[in-house]
Amino acid sequence: MDPTSPPTLTGPPRRRVSAAPVEILKATEALLLEAGEEGVSIRKVSERCGYSAPTIYHHFGDKKGLIDSLLEERFRVVHQLMMDIPRGPDAALHLREMARAFIRFSLENPSHYRLLTTPRPESEPDVPSATAARDLVRVALEELAREGTLATSDTEAAFQVLWAVVHGLISLQVIRPNTRVAGDLADLALDMVEKGLLRRPRES
Repeated sequence: MDPTSPPTLTGPPRRRVSAAPVEILKATEALLLEAGEEGVSIRKVSERCGYSAPTIYHHFGDKKGLIDSLLEERFRVVHQLMMDIPRGPDAALHLREMARAFIRFSLENPSHYRLLTTPRPESEPDVPSATAARDLVRVALEELAREGTLATSDTEAAFQVLWAVVHGLISLQVIRPNTRVAGDLADLALDMVEKGLLRRPRES
């Protein structure tokens, strides 16, 4: 052996520090989908991703910071998707297109959708991107109310009706992926929402 050669290192390869946040969030997402927030702990995340607990604390602070960071990152994708919908003069059409985009994205990314709808303690506030995404919908509903198109003055009730239909439509296919559904089910469901929530001008 050449004494001038550097020593050969043995043992398991070291984990790349730069990849730590991404791998830690992936492990957190898997645990959250498997067992909900109660099933997530720093220890379990460490065991799943291979990074030490001090590394996790360094990047995310604590369990709450870890889960909030994960949800913020995932909700940011949805918020940007909705922001990318062109805002034309028709608030009803804008609302419909945002709903269609969310439905399409959720059906193409069922794990992402399940994460976004994972129950959280009522004491925990929404992460900023979740609030921002919901605000886009509420702004459209408030505009419809101001112009007299919305069939109710209660925009929060209108929001809940829309969410119930969209969530039910997605869940039908995410929870039961083998369920046979009509090809135009999304459009039919949104048509029914519009008929119930929007006032149409009387035909002369």
